[in-house]
Amino acid sequence: MSAVSEIMSKGVVTVEGAGTAADAVAAMVKNRVGAVIVLQQGRPAGIITERDVLKKVSARNVTPDKVSAKSIMSSPLITVRAIDSVDTAAAAMAKSKVKRLPVLEEDGSIAGILSVTDIAIKLAKILADDNSRYRSLRPTLDL
Repeated sequence: MSAVSEIMSKGVVTVEGAGTAADAVAAMVKNRVGAVIVLQQGRPAGIITERDVLKKVSARNVTPDKVSAKSIMSSPLITVRAIDSVDTAAAAMAKSKVKRLPVLEEDGSIAGILSVTDIAIKLAKILADDNSRYRSLRPTLDL
């Protein structure tokens, strides 16, 4: 199967760990994404998803500008490398029960983010291509 780098989203939205939950939400809304990577000293340290905000801020009736991003991020960060296979990434997602994985370069910098949607789109294309091949071979098979 393909490498993660072939299907990941390259536009990764980040926030500083010293920021607030409100900063994270504002970044998600502005960039129309469902998650942001939290950086500490320029390195990926955690991830904040919409679900984290709902469970750790809204459900507890806490003011988002009074809560640090670091306190609501999911950590340790579960990641894959850009050169890993999509199969490897999907297995990591299933094992960890997560829907998004930050993708790292060999030096530890952020290359992108891989979501279950990215994988579903790739699989849909593979299935459509297989169906198309089958249709083109069908007259031959009917002989």
